[in-house]
Amino acid sequence: MSPRSILASLTRRTRWRGIQGIWYNEKGVSAVEFALIAPVMILIYFGCIELSLLMRADRRVTSTASSLGDLTARLVTATDADMQELYSAAAVIMQPYPVQAASMRITSVVDNGDGITRVGWSDGFNMAPYTANALITVPAGLVTTPGSVIVAEVEFEYESSIGLVLSTSRTLKDVFYLRPRRVTTINRTTDGDSQTGFGPAS
Repeated sequence: MSPRSILASLTRRTRWRGIQGIWYNEKGVSAVEFALIAPVMILIYFGCIELSLLMRADRRVTSTASSLGDLTARLVTATDADMQELYSAAAVIMQPYPVQAASMRITSVVDNGDGITRVGWSDGFNMAPYTANALITVPAGLVTTPGSVIVAEVEFEYESSIGLVLSTSRTLKDVFYLRPRRVTTINRTTDGDSQTGFGPAS
């Protein structure tokens, strides 16, 4: 084949085909598709990571609330020392999240036989306790007449360490209701020191 024919062949293959030629040009299609899809894929990837971390924190809150309620329901009398131990247990269960950033409350709801549920006693950490003898509403059928139920509440303000999808904080909370195991009503005793109770010792 002569040089002239080779040049003519190359010219025919690379000549401009006009506007319709754009439809036949597939160079860089993969790069364009990747540029369009990549941001969405990255967003989904980090979104899955943030969602899994949020779910792990939520499980910690649920585990802490259920454990606080269960441990309290095993008591006969709740003392200040018992409250300290409950807080220490909560600190372990909440790891790796700081228990100091959580809000917790343990309440004994009592029905004295009149069908009215009142607060027997209440202790809180970073959460105001209920006033003793105050009326309180719980789901129907939980408290026998007479009887009582332990209510354990935990709240935690979760902030994502990534912040790409979950850019704002989320309040995670859970409530557990458990009947006392060994007595009808768990009494609360205190040594009168306002610095002791449910929460850190110092």
